[in-house]
Amino acid sequence: MKALMVSVAEGKKGFSRLIESAGKKKEEIIVTKRGKPIAVIVPYEEYQQSKRMEGYRKIIKARDSFLKAGLKSEEIFKESRKQLEKKL
Repeated sequence: MKALMVSVAEGKKGFSRLIESAGKKKEEIIVTKRGKPIAVIVPYEEYQQSKRMEGYRKIIKARDSFLKAGLKSEEIFKESRKQLEKKL
């Protein structure tokens, strides 16, 4: 994926153009302030994929903790269900 670097000042002037580049041209826009990257504008699909992967990593980390503690998935499911029912 192509990446384009723009300063905050440039971004203010051409915000609509940058959004179009990110959305239609699938470009990453790296926004800089005083020459240092401070933010990134990415296509929404890429953002969704990133959040999905973050969720998977959290699940794997939790799974590893449960395995180390000797908990089985069935026990976790039953306890989780019980706690959810209490909240409802």
